[in-house]
Amino acid sequence: MMRFLLLLLSFNILADNEIFINQSGNGATIKLEQLGSGNLIGGTSATSGTMTALDLDGIDMTLTINQIGSSNIFRSDAIDSDYLTASFDFDGDSNVYDMILNSSGAYSADYANLNIDVTGSSNTFDVNIAENSNADYLDLDWIVDGDSNAFDYDIDYENATNYVDIFGDSNDLTFDGSGYAGTSASDSGYFYLDLTGSNNTLNITQSSTLARDWLKIESNTSNSTICIVQNDGGTSTSC
Repeated sequence: MMRFLLLLLSFNILADNEIFINQSGNGATIKLEQLGSGNLIGGTSATSGTMTALDLDGIDMTLTINQIGSSNIFRSDAIDSDYLTASFDFDGDSNVYDMILNSSGAYSADYANLNIDVTGSSNTFDVNIAENSNADYLDLDWIVDGDSNAFDYDIDYENATNYVDIFGDSNDLTFDGSGYAGTSASDSGYFYLDLTGSNNTLNITQSSTLARDWLKIESNTSNSTICIVQNDGGTSTSC
């Protein structure tokens, strides 16, 4: 088994950039790039910026992270992988991206293919994916272009295709998802959002254990509050 430990401090532009990373095992290809000021990635019990987290592990991992800009933090905690192919591109301002793909440490987020591309100001993302179960055939795509968005995300799907495209302004999105353990799970999951607008607040929960969930939202709105709940588990629901 290949064991890999990387400790880098990058001073190419400004001395604020720091990369600390842990990695252990299998077919890892890891590319890291930081340009700008105040950027951190995390791992190996980081001491300089007092931030720690990132742990990669993994089976067939290809991971590319670009942080280009200012005051970005990518932290994570145990991206355990399986067939992970991920590309994260952060392009500026005060983004904080804190991701746990699977914290059980058992290489079970399955076939994940993640693309998250953020260009813009004060965004804050907190993403979990499959912390209590498997994500199985997950293919997650985000494109976020700007402004003061805050996303709190959680997926625990057996199968999922989750695409979010948000263009701007002060959107607040909270998505939950949750698992599906049925015998015909090949179509379960699916969440699609295409939002171009301002001042929106969206709370979306699917949370199904007995049926396949589908949700698609296209919106060109402003000053909107949207709450959508799908729950086939027989419990009370609200936003």
